Amino acid sequence: MRLRLLLVVALALPAAACSGDPAPAKPAAGTPPRPSARTALPPKQTAAARTALTKYLRGLAAGDAKVCGLTTPAYERAVYGKPGGCRPGLPQARRKLRPKDLAALRTVTVPTAEPGAGPGEYSVQFEDLKWKAEPARPGGVLAARFTLHKSGPHWLLVS
Repeated sequence: MRLRLLLVVALALPAAACSGDPAPAKPAAGTPPRPSARTALPPKQTAAARTALTKYLRGLAAGDAKVCGLTTPAYERAVYGKPGGCRPGLPQARRKLRPKDLAALRTVTVPTAEPGAGPGEYSVQFEDLKWKAEPARPGGVLAARFTLHKSGPHWLLVS
């Protein structure tokens, strides 16, 4: 009797392991839950923020230091190494981009934005940017996600 029970268990284990249903993956500790779907906001609601991001990206391509006025000290610290680092760091950041990336940035548009993490914030994922030709590659100053926050009448990059 005992031998039969062991045989049944031994045969059942491999069958259960090959059921084809993968075990659900556990998120890493401290990883925030990922939303199941992104929520694009109405274009009119996000127009000013999207325009600010478009100006920043196209100004980056042109090497126009005026775009540094569209950034917060926290953004400059994260992207250029220190608060106030945009103006002196912009030429070096541009040198790290391929000529194709700079050409793509000259024609980039920002068609959509999502709610940001906080009130008065919008977020744009790099993958949602639109390009007239071959897209730029993400990395460096071209973040996977741009977050904009309204400061008075202006929209500024915060991360």
